Amino acid sequence: MSNEHAPTGGEGTATDAPPSVSSGRSIDIDGLFEVLADRHRRRVLEYLDGTDDGVAAFSELVEHVADSDGDSTDDHGRVEVDLHHHHLPKLDDANLVEYDARSETVRYRAGTAVGEWVEFARTYESGRERR
Repeated sequence: MSNEHAPTGGEGTATDAPPSVSSGRSIDIDGLFEVLADRHRRRVLEYLDGTDDGVAAFSELVEHVADSDGDSTDDHGRVEVDLHHHHLPKLDDANLVEYDARSETVRYRAGTAVGEWVEFARTYESGRERR
């Protein structure tokens, strides 16, 4: 993502309006930053944003988050518990995903502005890791 496309909220960008979810509801910027403050939640949103239909099985998300962070197989259980009890409910409460624990399905509800912020954070993280 080049700087010219960074979500700065400048004139003519997709972030002129508050970030919205596909249901048409918006999330305030403080709430969005609170949600994006955790790398596991960013990894979940990144994965879902990259799917064709915006839907993923819970087990796929566990694998993606654990593998993205370089966690060992032993840590997959910890990631599973954290996602189920903490991160997915927080994303659901923010209306960014719909988490159905019974069917172990997660559906992406965030709009393009949220995806842009997730990508911006990922680019920033990558730049810091190279230092």
